[in-house]
Amino acid sequence: RELSPTLRELEVTVLDARMCNNSRFWHGGIAPAMICFQGRPRGSAPAKGPCPLVGVHSPVSHPPQGDSGGPLVCGKRPAVAGVMSFSSPDATDPFKPPVATSTVKHKKWIQRTLR
Repeated sequence: RELSPTLRELEVTVLDARMCNNSRFWHGGIAPAMICFQGRPRGSAPAKGPCPLVGVHSPVSHPPQGDSGGPLVCGKRPAVAGVMSFSSPDATDPFKPPVATSTVKHKKWIQRTLR
């Protein structure tokens, strides 16, 4: 599969961790330092509380395989809130939404490490 030469974005909505941990979704696999989300291509129907995910190389409704390590950027003043961690092998599976590791929960460690 070819990568897009253009960096693409998704508008994403963060999902409740309890929902992502239920037996129909990740069945308890979402830890407190993880962010579970669903997305749609930028410019499509607006999501409540959008949080653009940058670093997506395909205009699909979920980040494709190979995007691990890409940033989850949130807020009116964009800031990295997470790092893409994993998703289902089937990017269209609504019961296995993509998951990022929260950088907010590791902020002090990141700041110490970058010094």
